[in-house]
Amino acid sequence: MTPVMGGSTWWRGQLELGRGGPSRLASMEGLRGFAVLLVFLVHYSDLIMPWVGVADVTGSLARRIGDAGNVGVDLFFVLSGFLIYGNLMDREQAYRPFIRRRLRRLYPTFLVVLGAYVVLAIAIPSASPEFPRNPIGMVPYLGFNALLLPGIVPVDSFITVAWSLSYEVFFYLTVPVFISRLHLRERDSHRRVRLLRWCALGTLLLGGLISGTHPRLCMFFGGMLLWEWLRFRWPQEQDDPDRVRSLDRLSSWALVAAIVAAVVLSGTFLQGLPRVAAMLVLWPVLCAGCFAVDGRMRRWFSWTPIRYLGNISYSYYLVHSLVLQGCFLLLERIWPPGGTAGWAYWAFLLPCFALTVVGALGLFLVVEKPFSLDRRSLHPRRLGQRLA
Repeated sequence: MTPVMGGSTWWRGQLELGRGGPSRLASMEGLRGFAVLLVFLVHYSDLIMPWVGVADVTGSLARRIGDAGNVGVDLFFVLSGFLIYGNLMDREQAYRPFIRRRLRRLYPTFLVVLGAYVVLAIAIPSASPEFPRNPIGMVPYLGFNALLLPGIVPVDSFITVAWSLSYEVFFYLTVPVFISRLHLRERDSHRRVRLLRWCALGTLLLGGLISGTHPRLCMFFGGMLLWEWLRFRWPQEQDDPDRVRSLDRLSSWALVAAIVAAVVLSGTFLQGLPRVAAMLVLWPVLCAGCFAVDGRMRRWFSWTPIRYLGNISYSYYLVHSLVLQGCFLLLERIWPPGGTAGWAYWAFLLPCFALTVVGALGLFLVVEKPFSLDRRSLHPRRLGQRLA
């Protein structure tokens, strides 16, 4: 019987991107969903504060939840480092076609959201006070944002989360050159030289971490090291049942420790560097448990709803802040902020999340999937080759 439009079979066909790929792919999709949920909590907690009250117990809790959510982007960077580096290491690729594929993956959805921000900024000036009102300032401002420069250079980001895309593009542009110039694909005959190069790179990145110059770029390095470990070290240990159980337990504790560290190590403490250092260790350990072991962590992050959220995570990441701002502009008209209504945080949490999911689904189905996702690259065999 042919499923009707809107039925569960149709939705599975739209949201299942792995097409039955390897089991570690499912947990990776779930990790993306978890990461984007953390990011949602950051922006929701910030926007609800005028209704909750900073001195209220719930207000204090909301700040802590927002602090915890800030590390969701770090998890995205680790996953990108693992996937992109592994893809490039598996097979040699021409530089320009690789960059074109990555930009095709990012730009259609990004430009649609950027256009929506521009239209709303012109229609509702009070909602975007940072948007230049004269052409002399508007053209370079939009140009810098369209080129995804905020985050790497000192330019204000028009789309709240676009700074992280600048990091992604910087990684795409540099890592193929890094692999090629250091001959890292010659892994079998030059293991010792390879180790020395990685030690040198680690020293440089540690220096960048300590100096505070774009320290969160180190998260990509965490994903790259994870790929190296899974490729060369873990195959020698995975036949030991004790090591398998230990890794599963360790990844569970890494998840707990990451949330605790995100709350305790605030972004203002030593400029947030201790938190970055903690995530550089804890997120790769969590991913290792999900990818290498068929245990609790892999099963948890292979849960279908969180996997589906992970599959639309790019659209969700770009559009959720815009949807949330619309929700709270409407709420402001109905119920002006003020007082300490702590219950409001919990009352509006699920409705706001549901609306952001609806907005992300629309963007994913209309723009991201038809214009950015190459179905040929989603074949299980090719995915398996990337993640092997």
